[in-house]
Amino acid sequence: MPRVVDHDARRRHVADCAAHLIARGGTDAATVREVAHAAGWSTTVVSHYFRDKRELLDFTYREEAARTRQRATAALSKDAADVRGAVEALLPLDAERLDGWRVNAAFWGMAVGDKAFATEQRRRVDGARRLLVDALTARGVADPEGTAERLLAAVIGVAVQAVFDPKRWSADRQRAMLDELLPP
Repeated sequence: MPRVVDHDARRRHVADCAAHLIARGGTDAATVREVAHAAGWSTTVVSHYFRDKRELLDFTYREEAARTRQRATAALSKDAADVRGAVEALLPLDAERLDGWRVNAAFWGMAVGDKAFATEQRRRVDGARRLLVDALTARGVADPEGTAERLLAAVIGVAVQAVFDPKRWSADRQRAMLDELLPP
């Protein structure tokens, strides 16, 4: 009997391996050969799931966004007005989320000159903004749009600082900054 293979799980595994490599060395580190090695498979197997490196990078970028969105959605599914929970889901408060922000930062350089990546980046930011607007609206904040914009700008700024200076921007410092920014 042939073995049943979960192709979606394999694609996600390859993307996880690529994300790990990208978090450590940027997009150039995620060659098909290195990703295959990290996944424990041959380049032929990786090529079965992704036509080329571009498709692999695109999928990896989207998977990272999906993980972040799932964390924020989980916080809000418990309490639609949990603005703190939603913002904390976006911040690099632990090693996994810090790696996610490293992956994001690696793709920003590509997004500057690549319309598809730029569009995806705008889509991601807009999705995070909408999520915050909904939470702020549920909380009864007077200006949910403006407050969401300010919070998101702060999240991105803090996250970039944490990527490049993680010791200075510890989880405690990030939360302290959040305490100053959250509306009453």
